[in-house]
This record gives sequence, C-alpha cells and structure tokens, in this order.
Amino acid sequence: MRSDDAEWEKLRSEYAGRWSIWRSDAGRWYATRLTRSLSRAEIDQGLVMTASGDSPEELRSQLSTQERLAR
Repeated sequence: MRSDDAEWEKLRSEYAGRWSIWRSDAGRWYATRLTRSLSRAEIDQGLVMTASGDSPEELRSQLSTQERLAR
C-alpha cells in the first residue's frame, strides 16, 4: 500500500461519517462535511463545508480545528 493510500485510509477512519476525504490530482488533500449545510452563524463562527491542506497532517489539523469550533 502506498503511503498516500495509508494516510487516506487513516484520515477516512478517523473522520468516518463526518467528512468525505480525498486527494486531488494536483496532490492537495480535501475533506467535505457529510452533514447538513452550515448556517450563516456557523460560517461566521469559522466553520467551513470543505477544508483542505497541502499534506494529510495539515488537513488533519484543519479538521481538528473544525470539530473543536463545532462543539
């Protein structure tokens, strides 16, 4: 298994049911919420429907922040 595939599986497992995670052809990592659309108040609070990062670690950091903000 390629390291990118292993990282994808790891992220997918960590955020299962909450985020859909993929890697673009350009190599950037993305995650989109699997839940309902966000309200204007949630967006104003800093929540996003889609997060991205240059690496799996950067995306994990973004998702961690998003989940903390959502609490």
